[in-house]
Amino acid sequence: MKEVIILTSRNYKDADIKNYGDCILINTGTELVIYDCGSEEHANAVIEYMSNNGFEKAKFILSHNDSDHFNGLEKLLNEDKISVIRTTLLLKYVDKILKKIDDRRRSREGVKKQILELYDNIAKLSGAPIEDIYEHPEDLCDEVSIVGPDFQYMIETVAKRLDGREGNTMDGETAVNATSIQVRVKIGTHEMLLCGDCSFPAIENIVRDYDAVQLPHHGKNDQAQKIFEKKSGQIFSVYVVSDNTGSTNGGSDNLVTTGRRVYNTKSGQISINSMTFAASAIKSGSYLGD
Repeated sequence: MKEVIILTSRNYKDADIKNYGDCILINTGTELVIYDCGSEEHANAVIEYMSNNGFEKAKFILSHNDSDHFNGLEKLLNEDKISVIRTTLLLKYVDKILKKIDDRRRSREGVKKQILELYDNIAKLSGAPIEDIYEHPEDLCDEVSIVGPDFQYMIETVAKRLDGREGNTMDGETAVNATSIQVRVKIGTHEMLLCGDCSFPAIENIVRDYDAVQLPHHGKNDQAQKIFEKKSGQIFSVYVVSDNTGSTNGGSDNLVTTGRRVYNTKSGQISINSMTFAASAIKSGSYLGD
């Protein structure tokens, strides 16, 4: 594993106002995997990185439908930079979702229409080289694996959202956010968890297994504090925040990080590699941003 790069929007136009979203590059040394790409500016940075590092094509994981994770993907596809996309294709599970809703007034076609409206960005990918994460559970490469969300959690969450009788959120997040795809990245003898905007319960049972964690939803404080508590005692853990949200709603402005190694794209691009976990980096509190 060469490095994991969490892109920053710090030098983009109107970065203090505009939401440029997430984009994370996983360079194994032989393959490039992209986890989300929330803006055309991020896509331009990805294309430059690919050129500088000798990559003609990359694999892509789309964590969820939100535009600030999706909007740069179209440019990458138009530039023929993507070999395959992995995401959640809910139209494959209409019958299971309909059964979970358990409302005879609902029709299969009605549920399909709801899914297409709620997951409108993913619907735009018709014709792209796209695979469903549950139909393709195999690793994207030796160092990169999709580890969540749990299938039943995904079905229950989406069904609750489409039903609407019990509210539109799950565990404090929208259904789309809560079911973000989670990814395990092997970095030498260490492992990192990428979370998108997922809910805490979606990762509660696995988060202690990781040496580095992307704090979900751009460093949302209530999610982060639950993760810190769950990982209590793991004092050498590394946390990264992809907060390129500008002045839009959300982000890490209220995030309390005292006593923890938390690195935020608000301060610059973040690079994670095997040296991140070295004793010298831990002792010095070595800063990961530029």
